[in-house]
Amino acid sequence: MAIRHLKHTEIDFDKYDACVKKANNYRVYALSWYLNTVTNKDWEILILDDYKAVMPLPYSRIKRKFLKRLIVQPMFCQQLGVFSMVELNVAIFNQFLKVFKVLKSYTYNFNSDNTDYLTSDFIPRNNFELNLETSYEQIQKKYSKNLKRNLKKSLKNVLSVTNNVTMDAFILMKDFNKKHSIKSKQYKVMRDLVAKLISENFGTFYAVKKETDIIAIAFFVETNDRLIHLFSTNTTLGKQVGAIPFLFDSIIKKNANQNCVFDFEGSMIEGVAQFFKSFGAENNAYLTLNNSN
Repeated sequence: MAIRHLKHTEIDFDKYDACVKKANNYRVYALSWYLNTVTNKDWEILILDDYKAVMPLPYSRIKRKFLKRLIVQPMFCQQLGVFSMVELNVAIFNQFLKVFKVLKSYTYNFNSDNTDYLTSDFIPRNNFELNLETSYEQIQKKYSKNLKRNLKKSLKNVLSVTNNVTMDAFILMKDFNKKHSIKSKQYKVMRDLVAKLISENFGTFYAVKKETDIIAIAFFVETNDRLIHLFSTNTTLGKQVGAIPFLFDSIIKKNANQNCVFDFEGSMIEGVAQFFKSFGAENNAYLTLNNSN
């Protein structure tokens, strides 16, 4: 069982995607069309035998490293790592890791199912997940007292959820309410990815309305067993009336009693992490390699 390194032009994308989809640790981020979108087709793979296991390698040129082409975790692509159709074990994983460590990396995130095979050299990062396989009533029992208060506040304000919202509306709200500047490159990747996810029936916009005004917008990536909160924004009024808690609760209620995970995607920011945990979500951390210093 030998590990091979294939360039983008050498990849059999049908076999590659089949391996990712059949893997127990399947993540949409690793599909070929997703990686093509977030890397502008600048990615390669490590492969075991005839696509029994794969490891995607996204590349980019880094200004801080004199425009060297390095392995870099792309925007809006939280977890990659090794995906396997055969039972993954230490021996197989270490073969991938041995080849990977020879390559020049800047940043790289392994998926949470790879965590047991990695050492303390890698940095843990939070990812909060909520299992939706029980009833809404059972899930709601684990909500924090503060979240329950916020949801009561949102009910008093008679909020509603709609899917009738566009990317332009999201960007307009994000621009108006952002705390930090967002680069045009990030917006381009965001636009391209949203368009691709929607065209592949993997993505949905949700918006919260108070009367006729949209006060919060979120975009979710939706697979058979996972709802991924990719990004969101709200207005000052949205924050005051608890629009995002209301939206998350509405989506949880709609998808309860299903074999599905609500994936909050992060965060290392304490206040955001506490908000995600207030829904009863548990931290399913993944590990990252960071050579950016």
